[in-house]
Amino acid sequence: MQRRHRLRKRDILLIAAAAVLILAGLFLGAQWLEDSNANPEPKGDYHQRFDEETITVNGKKYRQKSNLLTILVMGVDRDSDAPFINNNRNGGSSDMMRLVIIDPAERKISQLAIDRDTMTPITILGMMGNRSGVRTMQICLAHGYGDGKEKSCELAVEAVSNLLFSIPIKYYIAMNLDGISVLNDSVGGITVTLEDDFSHIDPTMTQGTEMTLVGKQAEIFVRSRMSMAVGTNEARMKRQENYMSKLTDALLVKIKGSSKYIGTLFDDMTQYLCTNMSRAKIVNEAWSARDYQRDPVVTIQGTHTENAEGYTEFYADEAALEQVVLDLFYLETK
Repeated sequence: MQRRHRLRKRDILLIAAAAVLILAGLFLGAQWLEDSNANPEPKGDYHQRFDEETITVNGKKYRQKSNLLTILVMGVDRDSDAPFINNNRNGGSSDMMRLVIIDPAERKISQLAIDRDTMTPITILGMMGNRSGVRTMQICLAHGYGDGKEKSCELAVEAVSNLLFSIPIKYYIAMNLDGISVLNDSVGGITVTLEDDFSHIDPTMTQGTEMTLVGKQAEIFVRSRMSMAVGTNEARMKRQENYMSKLTDALLVKIKGSSKYIGTLFDDMTQYLCTNMSRAKIVNEAWSARDYQRDPVVTIQGTHTENAEGYTEFYADEAALEQVVLDLFYLETK
């Protein structure tokens, strides 16, 4: 009996030791996978071409422009006072993404509109906030990971930079939904002609009506999608571009009218924003660029498809995307 008991005890110890080794192996394997996915190496010829400041494309040489100010502007699909569950997966999607490029040398402002459904590798966070891998998903979901604030914005910046062949993006400004009406009303409202029917949300917003959007109407105009006759993000982006073009014009009138306006606006908007730009930086850059040339907004060509779950996916054309990056961030040299 004692011998059988000793054998039983020894077997238990062997099984326990084996279990520990298996768990250790799984942990190390998972850790290796996490580390290898945390910062994936760029793949493909297009990414490799943009590794250097001076590159050659189709026999032509290009060098990266210097001293560009790059700002990723995002509209986040959540209100500032919405309940937040800090599980690193509740940050809210960035349904509007626009990269603003300010070039002091050429006194020019360029803007790149990014479709929220653009498929690109984004970093996935585990429940504890650790980087647990990289997955190709809609780019708007990158902001959904993290804390809904700085970490989420950093992940969104990383995703956009990766999409653009690792072009550096220094700053970000993210605004929550409830900031739209405040920004809109700060310029006295924006006048638009409604090409869609919003009357099921606001009875006064009927198709064909010309009206000045005030309060919640601005959010309805730029945000509505699924309840519309044409519920694609592509259609919404056209509506957003119409609105933002007029909003920018109105903001410039205010800024040129008073050097104090942008600081006052920032103070009023602070509770709705998350940004790594200081108040002074925003005020100075906005004032310096008030007379800069504004180029037409650039979009990325590609294909929209619908996946098995019914969600829209946008696949950028690699050659067209390469040309966009060259046009915005490089100069041809001899």
